[in-house]
Amino acid sequence: MKKLLSNLPTQSLIYFLICCAGILAFVLLIIIPTQKASVELDKEAVKISDRIEEQRILKPVFQSLLKQAKKKNPTNLPAAKKAALDRTDISKLSENLQEMAFRHGLKIQDLNTDVSALTGKSGFLQIRINLTGAFMDFRDFLVDLGTIPSLEVLEEIQIRAIEGSREFKIKIWMAQK
Repeated sequence: MKKLLSNLPTQSLIYFLICCAGILAFVLLIIIPTQKASVELDKEAVKISDRIEEQRILKPVFQSLLKQAKKKNPTNLPAAKKAALDRTDISKLSENLQEMAFRHGLKIQDLNTDVSALTGKSGFLQIRINLTGAFMDFRDFLVDLGTIPSLEVLEEIQIRAIEGSREFKIKIWMAQK
């Protein structure tokens, strides 16, 4: 070993060690991080190609759903022409609502009208109705309520379970002349 070291000049040995350190630094600082980044990019490319393939498969489904969404389906709900409630018809309104509730198997617990709206010039009459009965009957009642020509807004619906049935509280606004 001494012969080998003695045959190599010291300056050559220093150059050799510097070159080895440079190559090692190049590998550690350039090649390994680049290889890791390349592996991450490859994984991301596979994910993107999978998403593209998924989109290609789902495109016909999307197209058919888009066609269905653009179709205007006729509604099954009755459409009533809007007309303001005449002052003489206000007294009949509570009777009509009670008859409508009875027809759908609901019982009106309370029916309140906003008295200030009757005397004011707002053009709207607020009515609060408390009913009890079955939920599906209430649904039918709401559909029937939509046929009233003077109904402007159904503002609030509250549903609460009570023993044996449901309690419904609704707040509606009627257009008045």
